[in-house]
Amino acid sequence: MAQKSYAYACARVSALSKRLLDDTALKRMTEGSMGDALRILIDDRYGNLPDAGEGDGEKMIERELIAMREEIKSLSPEPAITDLFLLQSDVMNLKTLIKARLLDQKDVTWQAGGLYEREALEKAVSEQDYSLLPADMVPELTALEKRLATSVEPQLISIALDRAYLRHALKTTEKNKAFSHYFKAKADFDNVLTFLRVRAMGGGRGMLRDVLLVEGGIPFKAFYEGYDLSVEGFGKIVESSVCRRPLAAALDHMYGTGNIGEVEKARDNYLMSLIAAHRHDAMSLYPVVGYILAKEREAQNVRLILTVKRNGLNESVIAERLVKLYG
Repeated sequence: MAQKSYAYACARVSALSKRLLDDTALKRMTEGSMGDALRILIDDRYGNLPDAGEGDGEKMIERELIAMREEIKSLSPEPAITDLFLLQSDVMNLKTLIKARLLDQKDVTWQAGGLYEREALEKAVSEQDYSLLPADMVPELTALEKRLATSVEPQLISIALDRAYLRHALKTTEKNKAFSHYFKAKADFDNVLTFLRVRAMGGGRGMLRDVLLVEGGIPFKAFYEGYDLSVEGFGKIVESSVCRRPLAAALDHMYGTGNIGEVEKARDNYLMSLIAAHRHDAMSLYPVVGYILAKEREAQNVRLILTVKRNGLNESVIAERLVKLYG
């Protein structure tokens, strides 16, 4: 029986990590045919579907992510923290399900590997009862449903769920310095991205007050007061961030390219770097969280390659979009 200790958890995920699809395997998948890609996955026991065919890619990914979730739940010495990282998939799925209900869409994409089963989340959205979620997320979603009842505003859904998730994450990690920093950094990056998008569309301070998420290191006041600054002056806004340097560097890159995607990429790379830098710390939670994130990135890469192969797209798309498991 699994022992819920750091030593056991780190040893177990170290063994599991050896089965991650490395750069060589991904390169072979990219360069070969669809059949070649599937054979590589089957030989690697990815998804444990030895008879998988071309239409089974999503099933393989789903089975792999569910297996990852079950491993983490069985071995995590700090489930309150690791649950936060699994919960991100549930947040994505809730966004999809609520939007689908509003727009009367039947087919929805699904991100496996979250804390909750699909049927449970579908029931919660159908009945507009979110009591299965962490208690401090429920008020935000209840308020969202009341607003949606009088005005169909799909854009509010992502804001409400991201806000509820970050509030819960910051509360859960408030006594854990390392992971508190992680989620404060995420809040700062996400609020800067929100600020930039509102500015770009000329939404004004009124809109900004409605769409900022939760405070990380940067107080909301800094965004309101800095709304009319020139682009070059945005550095003043991020001075109080817990990740001031990477944020400022990301803004500099954005100035040069005019592409807000530079900030998104910097966010993802910085957050991953916080975990990757300690993934060999055998008596900490870092290797366990690192494994969760690596499996999710692995799934993203597999889905990308199979989609390109199946649809006959230019394979240059793969090289552009592949992500490092520990980037």
